[in-house]
Amino acid sequence: MSVKLVNLAIVPKKLVLCIVVCSLAACATPSRPTDETAQSEPREPSLGEQTAAATAQSLDEILTALQQQPNQQAQWRYLLAQTERLQNEQQWQASAVLLSELERVAEQLSASQQQQLQLARLQWLASQGQPRDANDQLTQLLNATEQTATSQQARILRFARDLAAQLQHSQQAAQYQLELLALGQADTSAQQSWQYLSAATAPTQLTTRGEVARSWLALLMAAHQQADAIDSSAIQGWQLRHPEHPAAPVAERLRKQLQQAAEKHHALVLLPLSGPFAEQGQAVLDGMIMALEDQPAFSITVRDSNNFDYATLTEELQKEQADTLIGPLLKDAISAIDDAPLAAMGVRWVALNNVTELKAVQPDLWYALAPEMEIRQVAETLVERGVKHPLILAADSNRGKEAVQVFEDYFLAQQPNATVESGLYRTTDDMKAIVQQKLGVTASEARIWQVKITAGKILVDAEARSRADIDAIFLPGTIEQTRLLKPFIDVNIAPFMEPIPVFATSASHIRGDQLSENDLDNVRFTEIPWLLPNHPHYPRLGQLLQLRRHWNYNLARLAAFGHDAMMLTQRMDVMAALPGYQVSGLTGELTRQPAGIDRALAWARYDGHQIKPATATD
Repeated sequence: MSVKLVNLAIVPKKLVLCIVVCSLAACATPSRPTDETAQSEPREPSLGEQTAAATAQSLDEILTALQQQPNQQAQWRYLLAQTERLQNEQQWQASAVLLSELERVAEQLSASQQQQLQLARLQWLASQGQPRDANDQLTQLLNATEQTATSQQARILRFARDLAAQLQHSQQAAQYQLELLALGQADTSAQQSWQYLSAATAPTQLTTRGEVARSWLALLMAAHQQADAIDSSAIQGWQLRHPEHPAAPVAERLRKQLQQAAEKHHALVLLPLSGPFAEQGQAVLDGMIMALEDQPAFSITVRDSNNFDYATLTEELQKEQADTLIGPLLKDAISAIDDAPLAAMGVRWVALNNVTELKAVQPDLWYALAPEMEIRQVAETLVERGVKHPLILAADSNRGKEAVQVFEDYFLAQQPNATVESGLYRTTDDMKAIVQQKLGVTASEARIWQVKITAGKILVDAEARSRADIDAIFLPGTIEQTRLLKPFIDVNIAPFMEPIPVFATSASHIRGDQLSENDLDNVRFTEIPWLLPNHPHYPRLGQLLQLRRHWNYNLARLAAFGHDAMMLTQRMDVMAALPGYQVSGLTGELTRQPAGIDRALAWARYDGHQIKPATATD
């Protein structure tokens, strides 16, 4: 009996050769060795050449086995299985060859096989640094899992879970983990399952089915109830109801951690209360005192870091019977602290500045009002809005260039196929020229002028056009710079085109009685929630500004920072036990990350003379 094989085997053979040739070309060194070197020293194959050779060998073996399959359906099943194997082994280049061949027959595959192919496509896309694009195409695959075999559902859910975790969508990753637990296909240890679940930021919004998954969700809910002091024995109650649960060791460790977090603490606080930064130090202290009103289990002793003898730090901690150190505020003071004795004494240390550059010190927690957090949030928001070609206009200074770099890094990390354009201005006089150049108005006017010259005496009625590909503008500068740039942007957008949305940071928001906002209409900006009229503690801000009449909003932000530093210190053990636990602070929604505290700010926009709350998609 003769078996008729489809031409599946032909294309892979050619593609194997193409891959090998391309890999060898890519790995070739730019410099040519001398004849003497070439003759006397035989060259070892490079890593790229070895990988290409291994890929060719692997695909050649698959090709040989493919030819031995009895029919088309068997060939397709074999290719799908081999694609899955190669991807599991991280052999993405080889899997791409099989994917390209499967695409040719995609319409002939069964519904289940098409799901396998789509999953392989998305896994390959994520492997190429495009996880957001893969996530955007995942919905249809997830919606079709109800009619899918359990094993295939599990593969799809595991990919969705890990992709969500990679994109830091921890709430969604926890939901997928619950669905895997409900299927009995979690394929993780109890500790690994808890890592996904404990990162959820809103446990009450998670849903599940089945006794096993419900018991896991019940543990998460009990942990948050105990952390919020709603029920001090919530975890113990869960333990009594589930004595043989796989998460029993997790629950016991969690119970002890949260009990420790509820204990009373006394802190030694180091702030600059004299010298050039005394005003900033006092603002932080005002905020701390405000926070202590709601934290009766916490007390502090304050010292002026400007004239503090750091050689006596351990003695001072012992004298005050402090189990926590908060501060200092300035980086040079932070670098003066030796953290080894603190660890030996069991003293927790919360630094009040960014310490990522200070390799010699390792505080237990650090918190800073870093401008990079705002720039990152703007970048993430533009990605969520579907922006593909943003324009950032910044001052030609170290700070301006740094803002451009931070924005580009965050934006392109999530949208690698997008483009970011930037324009730097040196003085206020060249702002208009930069705006016109970047919006394409200068080039449009030049084209119109050429047409008029060519037309001679013929009258040409034409209006300059602005570029249509710029879909958002980001202004990271001061409010004075934003007030000058915004009108230039408005007048250089062609009247028949939609306005380009303009975004800024809190640097474009100061006390309303100091500067008119006429030129800022519809500018959206990030801001700490406390400085927005809809915040429940906004009246307290007014009272504080009446007391400190000389304050600007920068000092008010530092007061909010001091308030939240106290809250974080009180809740740091809870946040270590529950990574998804959020503190709703005056400076934003605060979540603990390995590198420090992550801060989500509020959005607002100018509406004439008023400041109105906004959302990321407004």
